[in-house]
Amino acid sequence: MGFTESSSLQDTNGSRSTFRTSLYLPLALACLLTGLLAASVTPAQASQNAIGKATLTQGTCQGTGLANGSCYRAVISGCPEATRDFAATVKINQPTNLNQVRGTVFFTTGGTGNAFYDYDSEFQGDVRCAGSNCGLLVVEQINAANYRTVQIDFVDPEQLINEPDGWLTGPATDGPRALACRYATVVHAVWSSLLNSDAAHPVCATGNSGGAALIAYAITQYGMGNTSGPGPMFTMVETTSGPPYGRIDRGCAGTAAPNLSVSCPSGVKLSEDYGIQTAQNFVDPAYPSAVCSADINSNGKKVYASFRHDSVVSDDFPAPSYKTVVRALFGSQDLSAAVPLATEWYNAIKSSKTAVCVAGAPHALPGDFDGAQTIVSDVTNHCK
Repeated sequence: MGFTESSSLQDTNGSRSTFRTSLYLPLALACLLTGLLAASVTPAQASQNAIGKATLTQGTCQGTGLANGSCYRAVISGCPEATRDFAATVKINQPTNLNQVRGTVFFTTGGTGNAFYDYDSEFQGDVRCAGSNCGLLVVEQINAANYRTVQIDFVDPEQLINEPDGWLTGPATDGPRALACRYATVVHAVWSSLLNSDAAHPVCATGNSGGAALIAYAITQYGMGNTSGPGPMFTMVETTSGPPYGRIDRGCAGTAAPNLSVSCPSGVKLSEDYGIQTAQNFVDPAYPSAVCSADINSNGKKVYASFRHDSVVSDDFPAPSYKTVVRALFGSQDLSAAVPLATEWYNAIKSSKTAVCVAGAPHALPGDFDGAQTIVSDVTNHCK
């Protein structure tokens, strides 16, 4: 894994395999190798999930978080397993100097994603941040570095649509994987409609826990980590304390869930078992019934058929490879199942990746001053 017990960064590159055909090989063998190469990439194309459509209507921002934002109601429809309308709120802050904009950064919070990053109670409380609001510090400093910031809150601002579990409001046969369509759809709509499909500047993202899962699904199952997706292709992403849906089949296995060695905190083995409360709050709502709780209570004997398929490290993406640069942050005080489950995803990545352990940071990593400063430094130095 190569975690480092500090806020510094250490780059590691995943291995890459390539087929090379010698000029001296018979033509038939060369064709065979070409066919094998084509077959190796076909599953990723065939299994890519489709996004829906989003209509953006400008509204009024609440007087919290970063000032001078523009807010929109995004009504999402047409996601293959969540066809009913779903509404979210989008907050955009332009940089002070639009002539020197460096890029766009999307922000998502943890759990069901029902808060803006700059005013999430989970990111407040560390007195080392101004106003004890470290989430605001992150967004404000990245915006001040001439990045356009885009925050997504998975709550209907007009409260017309019942969404008790934010982006995880189901049911969907494929659970969180299918419902992550909502995030990918909003990102695409903002980029294509409000930013005019801007390809001249990088598009990046950061999100904590469940928000990290949305990013991981977007760059894996929704093609935004490569050019196969609807756009944008994320240049760089910074996942923090997640994704907790790295292997749902293991998270829902109860006492049968494996213990995985992690490097943050260093030298510790952590269980991948979600536990019944996490299952009830953040997994079951995505499915037609309480399938994760049932599996936990049976200690892994009542496995829902598509758990592995619904995971980020799925049966059709067992070894994801991206053009997107992945940077993963963990806190040394986080002993939750999100750490080993996210480690499953990190270990599986075959492309450029970096992992960092922030000493003293909890699961709500952006709410820690050192964690917040690390995110700001990473984004402003690597979103380019």
